[in-house]
Amino acid sequence: YTALTGHTPFEARHRPELYRSIRRARYPLPPQLSPRARALIAHMLDPDPAARPSLAGVLGHPFLTQ
Repeated sequence: YTALTGHTPFEARHRPELYRSIRRARYPLPPQLSPRARALIAHMLDPDPAARPSLAGVLGHPFLTQ
């Protein structure tokens, strides 16, 4: 996310607010990001750690392979 946007995905003034954003997967997606980039980011920042891709899954994602 940071490499593509120049910002961290989750920002807040107070720690509880930051954690709430992380749990809800609330982060801005700039319009200049491609649909594949958006899909990869959403997959990687899924609030459920078990649903996040492995390294092989990330490296095999269409955003990186096409």
